[in-house]
Amino acid sequence: MVVGLSNALNTAKVGMMASMTSIDIIGHNIANANNPDYRRQVGYLETTNPIPSALGPRGTGVQVSRIESLYDRFLFRQVNYESSNQGKWEAFASGLDSVERVFSDLDDNGLPSQMAEFWGAWEDLANQPEGTIERETLIGKSQVLSATLNSMGDDLDFQRQVANNYIDKGVADINQLAASLGAMNLAIMESEVSGGQNNDLRDKQLAILGQLSTLVDIDYNEDNSGQLNVMLQGGKPLVLGREVFALKSQIDDQGDFHVYFGSEETAIDDVLGSGKMKGWIDAREELVRSQDDLNRMTSALIFNINQAHFQGYNLDGETGLTFFDHRIGLTEGLDNGGDARISFYNDSTNAGAPEGIAWATLANCDDFEIRFTGDHVDGSGSKDFVVVNTTTGVKLDAASYSINDASVDGKLIISFNDSSDTASEGYHLELDFTPGSAPRAGDSFTLSFGGDAARTIEVNPDLANSDKIAISDNYFEVPGNNKIALEIAQLQHQKSVDSRFTYSEFYTSLVSRVGSASYTAQARQSQSSMVLEQLNLREDSVSGVSIDEEMTNLIKFQQSYQATARMITTIDELMQILNDML
Repeated sequence: MVVGLSNALNTAKVGMMASMTSIDIIGHNIANANNPDYRRQVGYLETTNPIPSALGPRGTGVQVSRIESLYDRFLFRQVNYESSNQGKWEAFASGLDSVERVFSDLDDNGLPSQMAEFWGAWEDLANQPEGTIERETLIGKSQVLSATLNSMGDDLDFQRQVANNYIDKGVADINQLAASLGAMNLAIMESEVSGGQNNDLRDKQLAILGQLSTLVDIDYNEDNSGQLNVMLQGGKPLVLGREVFALKSQIDDQGDFHVYFGSEETAIDDVLGSGKMKGWIDAREELVRSQDDLNRMTSALIFNINQAHFQGYNLDGETGLTFFDHRIGLTEGLDNGGDARISFYNDSTNAGAPEGIAWATLANCDDFEIRFTGDHVDGSGSKDFVVVNTTTGVKLDAASYSINDASVDGKLIISFNDSSDTASEGYHLELDFTPGSAPRAGDSFTLSFGGDAARTIEVNPDLANSDKIAISDNYFEVPGNNKIALEIAQLQHQKSVDSRFTYSEFYTSLVSRVGSASYTAQARQSQSSMVLEQLNLREDSVSGVSIDEEMTNLIKFQQSYQATARMITTIDELMQILNDML
């Protein structure tokens, strides 16, 4: 009889403890109801071990055997996958929206309208070659056009810097999250060494993984000890248990950041798959393409107008003046072994090429690179380099350029890009170096005609006096001759850009491409957002905390606790009666 009451008392005690534990779990759920990283926890009840008796095994009560988070691994993987997609399209759409705004033509006051007024000013001047008003109007329209191109070029350059900053910061964020994940793996392993799961730490672990998936496309697996191993697309490890493999961002010659894995020398931009990092990189590529297109159109405008204007005569009977000025980039390779510096060559014997450019014979507005194939021997007169047209990828024939390095020690003059059969080459470049530091094999030097055209185009300051505008093709027919003005005005109708497009066609194609890409990105972002929202709702239905459900469970375990307490009171009274009888 006593044994029966003792067993009943113990059964009531463990039942009360199970109810208390369940109420404690419910309280933890309610406290974290608004925590987006929290997953609802559930205590699983099971009967305790029975004891033998004459009537067979007798129950000894109930206990909370384990506490688990409600976590659907397959659904969580889908959420992470779609988070990467959504992050990519969000970043891509945002970047393209910035590019699209640069090319907007609000109130018909954009570049197309200004180009039309610019060409119209040339037509007006052709109709009135001596007109001061027409000349001043042309200068004004040209300055407005130049200022607009400068603004557009600056805006695109700024957006490019913003995209690069995002990429650089994104690499740092990925490394920080990877380090946090490695530390969390260690913390989980240490906290669970004695058994059971640390659900709160595992929630934090999954939260870090979710943040990482929005930045970059990842694959992962979980081992039996709760350690998450994370890999980038392509199989490169990012986190293996406690070991973390850092990425790095490295800048190239154009000032753009690229992503590298550890100490590897090959960028992994193309294998990032998706995520915001991929979106930023893709947006930058489209931005760079748009920037290159705008520069190419601007450089074609500068080249064609300058070449015509350079050969014309102004009202003062002068010739050899350009209409537009801009910055032509001359740069040395970052890894050059010699100390040569590149510049335009000009002296008294180079009168036909002021500032090192013979506009009358300049073949094109392409970019070029001088690549040394061997160590240069000063004064040898040898062509120990090649000249490559980097716009077309064609290497120039050695007979198409000339050199002069015999007159002055430490100086190499290279002339090339001539459109005629004369000896007056289009470009005259000079490489200066100190004795013993001549260009070496592998050294390179670049000339970029249009790389900065949009940002730097301006009307030649010498034309502040509008009489300097040259529109006559004959010295003896100044001022009535207007053939140069007519020639320039006709450029608007010619295939002047890449020999395939008029300026209007090229710009329209550029704007259409950007607009189409932006629309597609926004549509994909919207679609991905809807899919992600549905997945989050599904996950929330599994892992989210419902206050109503928790309150229902609270009442249930409260009543169970009260009933168990009443049972203890009853057993206590029975044991007291028994003691009184003894």
